[in-house]
Amino acid sequence: MEPTIHAHSPNALAEVPDNTPQSVAQELQTLQSVQHSLRNASRRGARTDYNAELAALRENLAEERLPEDMASIVEQMERLKILARQAHKNPERKADPQSPYFGHMILRDEDGQMRDILVGRATYINNTDNIRIVDWRNAPISRLFYQCRAGDPYELVVTGNTLEGDVLERRTVTIDSGQLMRVNDGTNTHVLHEGQWQTQHRPELGGGAGQALRPEALTSLRHIRRDKHLPEIASLLDVQQFELITQQDSGLIAIQGSAGSGKTTVALHRVAFLAFHNPSRFKPERTLIMVYSRALAHYISRVLPALGVEGVQVRTYEQWNATMRKRLFPKLPRVTSDRTPEVVSRFKQHALMLGLLEDARDDFEGMDVLDIFDEALTDRQWLGRAVERHAPGAFSKSELDQIHLWCATQYNIRVEGEGDNIDDVPAMDPEDDPLLLRLHQLVVGPLPGRRRRPLRYAHLVVDEAQDLSPIDLTMLLGVTARNAPVTLAGDTAQQLRSNNDFQDWAYILKHLGLPHLTISPLQISYRSTAPIMDLAHHVLGPLGPEEPPQTTRTGPAPRLFSFPGQEGAMYAFVAEALEDLMSAEPNANVAVMTRTALDADAAYRALDRAELPRLRRVADQNFSFEPGIEVTDIAQSKGLEFDYVMLLHVDEKHFPNHHDARHLLHVGITRAAHLCWLFTSRPVSPLLPKDIPQS
Repeated sequence: MEPTIHAHSPNALAEVPDNTPQSVAQELQTLQSVQHSLRNASRRGARTDYNAELAALRENLAEERLPEDMASIVEQMERLKILARQAHKNPERKADPQSPYFGHMILRDEDGQMRDILVGRATYINNTDNIRIVDWRNAPISRLFYQCRAGDPYELVVTGNTLEGDVLERRTVTIDSGQLMRVNDGTNTHVLHEGQWQTQHRPELGGGAGQALRPEALTSLRHIRRDKHLPEIASLLDVQQFELITQQDSGLIAIQGSAGSGKTTVALHRVAFLAFHNPSRFKPERTLIMVYSRALAHYISRVLPALGVEGVQVRTYEQWNATMRKRLFPKLPRVTSDRTPEVVSRFKQHALMLGLLEDARDDFEGMDVLDIFDEALTDRQWLGRAVERHAPGAFSKSELDQIHLWCATQYNIRVEGEGDNIDDVPAMDPEDDPLLLRLHQLVVGPLPGRRRRPLRYAHLVVDEAQDLSPIDLTMLLGVTARNAPVTLAGDTAQQLRSNNDFQDWAYILKHLGLPHLTISPLQISYRSTAPIMDLAHHVLGPLGPEEPPQTTRTGPAPRLFSFPGQEGAMYAFVAEALEDLMSAEPNANVAVMTRTALDADAAYRALDRAELPRLRRVADQNFSFEPGIEVTDIAQSKGLEFDYVMLLHVDEKHFPNHHDARHLLHVGITRAAHLCWLFTSRPVSPLLPKDIPQS
């Protein structure tokens, strides 16, 4: 039997106190053995000579006569070949003595031989010391760490050979600055605190399966009483929400409220109420619901039939804009620039554009819409005067020079075919569509609908209004019929577009210029528990209200799980927790979220190694709204909710002390209905409270 390096190994370098938990004692001695070997290897200054070891094994094979021993030597040779290839691919990686590994498995093969496998960020093999550290990202055997638990049988195919056996032990460890800080043996977590080992039961996700509001839960709302009251709705919503639903059928209602307070729910029920109350006026095809994302549009399209309304147009703002612009200006490029400078985006969404477009209509009278658009944005002197008239000081001279240069260059590429670079192609800025549509309204008249008739909606609903600009909203109001009800729903705390000039509700409603406005803040959050909302409120800091929103439910506090320098260990813990959850609560809906799409890709690849059931990568807002695990970036989840949320990489790099980071992290946290866990393998984000429960 091969010697091993756990507690009873002859390679153990030091004794540990008798009262130390057994798994901790074994890991302490394992770490000492690894560090001793790494120090010796560092002094030798040489990497493992796989060729020499293979040559020695070949000599042994030539001399061996017993078939079982020959098979064992062949197996060792195959493993060395794989390790040699990995070392060749990653020659720069070296095991860090300060944090050499994060996982430890003790395997017993079908012949009864035991082997210790350590899992880390770099491969280190020392057969003399019986130490094997494999790279969690690509070593075939590392998959066992993510797929198996202690006591599980394993089967691994390596270069066509099937290896079988049992996983005797599987532990995750935290090693920081060369010191063992934490050991999780699958049942308990042992943490070093002030020089003493303390034992904690492993935290688990639980308590919320199937509780999130989904379209299927609304089927009871199909039947509305003849007396035009909605008792089913009243049983689900509070009095304030019901009053908003049954508001008069004209004028603008601005519904503001915290995440989970029911803004979208109220808006949708208002659509149903008005359609039932006056079906001839509020026909489904004359109602437009504008939302932030395709995922939310898909969700709402499934909810409305449950409310007794079918055929309502549910569109994303970008989709609707693009369709209208292509209809009116078919010859313009359909390519959207992804290089638009931030100052240009901010300028084109600023409230000053409302007055600037009106000036352009008057000053360039006689031109068509596109000529006016081009003239206004490429005449530097006219541009400067317009900005000084409508928003003095909002943009500096150098910023206006940059804006003018960009717009003039884009014009030259589009119209003259002249670009500075060979790869310059005609393109429009993302913010151009609403400007062109608004200018069409000012110069020509109402936007055309079917058969070129003026487009006039009987009811307009705009969800996530805080991510639209004054020009966006003004243009949309221009497609409503006279005295039509308009419902705006939004929350400035969830604002993801920081350059759209939606400063607050008072500011935006002032620029819309409509009388008899009703601003109705919703005071109670129904989605998330009080501890989740407290954390979200803290994350907002100076951007949030003085007090956190009221909630109707309590629950477990969000937790922070820190794995310093051990990203692989973080993924292993997440995978294990999700596997347990999917087994215990098969109807649970879980979101694993990151700040960026690239991080979401990496998270999905790591979790996929664990072969988790119903694991999906949501990259284009294609949420299923079904039980399972959906991996995505936070922005994709805007407006949605999940039973459980796991936020990865909540560190100072991804979530610094910046307004955009506060808004985004707030959105991520408030997607959780029942429980929210946060994870990091780097220094913790400064946005989190110092006293957040940690594991």
